Amino acid sequence: MDWVELKKTMMFPSTYSCRTKNLLALEKVLDGTMYNHIPHPFFKSCDSDGTYIPVNRRRPSIRTHLCSTVVDDSASLLFSQSHWPAVVVKTDDGADDNDREHLIRNIIADLHLASVMEQAAVMGSVGSVAVLVQAIDDELIIEIKRTCFLEPVFSLFDARRLVKVREQYVVDADGLMRAGLGEFPPGNYWFTRDFTENETVWYQPIKLGSAPHTDDGLIRDNTRSVIHGLGVVPIVWIKNLPGTDPGSPDGKCTFSAGIDAMIDADYLLSQTVRGLRYSADPTMVLSTDEYQLPGGMTQQMPKDASHAISLPQGGDAKLLEINGTGATASLNMWEALRSLALEAMHGNRAQGDRLTAAQSGRAMELMCLGLTWLTGRLRRSYGEFGLISILNLICRISQAVPDLRIAGRVHGPVKSGNISLVWPPWFEPTFGDMQTMANAVQAARSANAVSMDSAVRMMRPATHVQHVGEEKNKILNDIKKHDERLRALDGQVQDRDPTEV
Repeated sequence: MDWVELKKTMMFPSTYSCRTKNLLALEKVLDGTMYNHIPHPFFKSCDSDGTYIPVNRRRPSIRTHLCSTVVDDSASLLFSQSHWPAVVVKTDDGADDNDREHLIRNIIADLHLASVMEQAAVMGSVGSVAVLVQAIDDELIIEIKRTCFLEPVFSLFDARRLVKVREQYVVDADGLMRAGLGEFPPGNYWFTRDFTENETVWYQPIKLGSAPHTDDGLIRDNTRSVIHGLGVVPIVWIKNLPGTDPGSPDGKCTFSAGIDAMIDADYLLSQTVRGLRYSADPTMVLSTDEYQLPGGMTQQMPKDASHAISLPQGGDAKLLEINGTGATASLNMWEALRSLALEAMHGNRAQGDRLTAAQSGRAMELMCLGLTWLTGRLRRSYGEFGLISILNLICRISQAVPDLRIAGRVHGPVKSGNISLVWPPWFEPTFGDMQTMANAVQAARSANAVSMDSAVRMMRPATHVQHVGEEKNKILNDIKKHDERLRALDGQVQDRDPTEV
């Protein structure tokens, strides 16, 4: 069974669009529920009426989760604690804006944006993700939204500028009541909401079966609709990877290239386990006439070693055993499928148990070259087009809402723009790497080949310096104090009586 055939067996509401169904199917692959709709377990070979159940109509008993492994590895290498980028803020003339940079870093810490962006990278691996940033009762709220139920409208003149985002999905009456939208008769309803450049428009829920995709059938809910007046849609739309269609609202899925190989690996390992279980309890075959057996063939014949079977003269008993060559071939095929899937998804194919000694950061980068290439592309999507856009949107909201509270604190209006990111190295340098780096920087600095500012930037991977300007000032202060101590000692030596012994 391949991915196309498996996706056809998944049941989704017929009212959903093809794009929504495709994204929902990819989400099932990501969370490991892609086989849950198959009713037959893998070890059940016949139905209740004796009909044989083909292998591709059974639910695999082993799930390798290769796709989610690649997504988790890339998200960890993208936004984990040691890989979070440093935020650099400049003024309009290119100078360091230390005050605004310090303020933005406090906002990032208060909002726990590292966890938010890591979750967004995982959810967006299916193709896209949306981050909703809005002020509710003067409190900044950030919400990650699945794009399977969102329909974006981009500007014709700027493909990156959102004009409107419509949120629309099916919910039952109980869900509407739990959401505080009131009581409705039992049944399913369309929930619809529009995010525009100046307001957030809520609509009355519409009974399923109507035509909610047209504006004529929508009734505005003036009680819940609000005017934010930001001039931009309060949603940051992030495309996962560059795709073949630049006009598509979704980017390329991170793991789509490895789904077929993962499905084959799941069924292969399930069949291998089934064969090993059979080898532990093989089928017995008796070669004799039925009338010669006491009790006939209906008698349960034990196969345990503590029981002996007495057969008439000329009879024979055998166990249908299999050798282990099939299991060995299956495991070799599994290794090939695993390598193929990880290579197609640019995952990490390095085996940690094969390392005999600690490797340098550069060696680890070469070993995980495919994964670093994948994460490097994700840095543009979730860093330059994601995190920076979110920070600029937060600054814009702080200017529109002067008393905006962020995690309970009021930071005041923050100017947007001139924000950039400095990414850390892929892997932490070892002591040998740091010593080599320090010697190279010292040699370059002694030869006046680089400035102090460049030297601090070169040592940033080892020292984890957040702000180059502050670190340079600290170094200059240390040099100044050292020179003052030397002058004081020199003065003490000159004041001494030379006749003293």
